[in-house]
Order: sequence, then structure tokens, then C-alpha cells
Amino acid sequence: MSIRVSRPIAFIAFISAALLLACSDNPVLGSWEIDPAENRRGVLYAAEATDLSQITLAPAGIEAQDLTIPAEYVVEGERVRIVRADGRGEHLVDLLPDDKIRVELPIGVTAVYRRASP
Repeated sequence: MSIRVSRPIAFIAFISAALLLACSDNPVLGSWEIDPAENRRGVLYAAEATDLSQITLAPAGIEAQDLTIPAEYVVEGERVRIVRADGRGEHLVDLLPDDKIRVELPIGVTAVYRRASP
């Protein structure tokens, strides 16, 4: 016995599944500030010099000062891959205890961030 599903019902099911995936929790979204206690001095200087001391991981991508990098997020447990829409690779974000993240920055260094104070 086979079950036949009409095209409108199949389309609605597909759209519902896509919306459910789009609304999935992304633990790294929000505003972050570099954590001076968790980074070496060189990392702090590099982040400050490139205006990456504070970043926002927004649904549409990475934002820092006047820089916006359109991207998509792939949540893989305790790691999130930020895949750049400009074709210039991806950045890994590891979730850490105490509401912190470790981010591979576009400038080639890895830095630890904490949630930004409101």
C-alpha cells in the first residue's frame, strides 16, 4: 500500500521544514567583546587595530564597526562554522564555558570573546 501526497501538501511540508531549520537556535548570535583576561597582548592589539574588539554575530553575518561580512551559520554542537558569502572561506567559533566563545578572526588570529555588556 502506498501513500500519495498531493503537491500542495508536499510543498507546505517542505516550507515548514525549511522554516523550522531557519529558526533553529544559534548560540553565537549577539554582541561580543574581546576578553582581555583570556587573550595574549598581541591578540588584543591586533583586534583593536583592525576594529575587531567588538563584534556582532548577526543572522545575516559578521558585523564590526564599518565592516559587514555576509555569511551563513552552520551549528555543529559546540562549534559553529561561519561560512562567508563572499567565497573567502569560513571562520570557526567554539563555545566555551561562562558564556564565552573562541573565534578565528579574518585577520588570522584566534581570540576569546565574552558577551558584550548591555
